[in-house]
Amino acid sequence: MHTIPVRSFWFPLLLILIGVAMLLARLHVMWIGWPAPLWMLVTVTGGVKLYNGIALKSRGGVFWGLFWFVLGGAFLLRSFDVMWLDPGIVVSGLFLLFGAGCLLMFLVSPRNWYVLVPAACFLLVGGAILSTELGYWATWEVAPVVNRWWPAGLVLFGVALLLNRAGPSRSTRPQE
Repeated sequence: MHTIPVRSFWFPLLLILIGVAMLLARLHVMWIGWPAPLWMLVTVTGGVKLYNGIALKSRGGVFWGLFWFVLGGAFLLRSFDVMWLDPGIVVSGLFLLFGAGCLLMFLVSPRNWYVLVPAACFLLVGGAILSTELGYWATWEVAPVVNRWWPAGLVLFGVALLLNRAGPSRSTRPQE
C-alpha cells in the first residue's frame, strides 16, 4: 500500500485551499471566512495522517489522524452552517472519538490489546453522556455512576499494562 508523503503535501494543499476559498468568494458562489479553509486543511491533513497510519500500521498515526479528521470535519460542517454543535454533544463526541481512536489503534496493531481498556471506558462514558444529552437517561442517574466508577478504568488500564509487560520480552517475541 502506498502512503502519501506528508511533507511535500502541505504547501501545495495550502495553496489549493486558499485559492479555492478566494475563487468561491470572488465568484459569489458562497462566502467563506477563514475558519472554513482552516478546518478544511485540518480535515484533509487528518485524513492523510489517518491513511498513512493505516498503511504504515502506526498507532499514533491512526489515533491522531482520526481525531483531526473527525474534529476538522465537524467544525468544517459547522463553518458552512450544515450542522450546529451543541456543547453537550461535543463533550460526548470527544469521549466517543477517543474511544474509537483507541479501538482503531488496536485494529492496526492487535498485539497492543491493552488499548481496548481505555477504548471501552471512553466509549462507555461517551455513550452515557450522549444518552443523557439525547434524553434517554437523566443526568442525575448517569453522573453519580460515572463519577464513582471512572477510577476503575484507571485500575483496569494499569492492570492491562502490567499484564502486557509480563508477557514474553520484546527481544524474544517473534518478528511480524
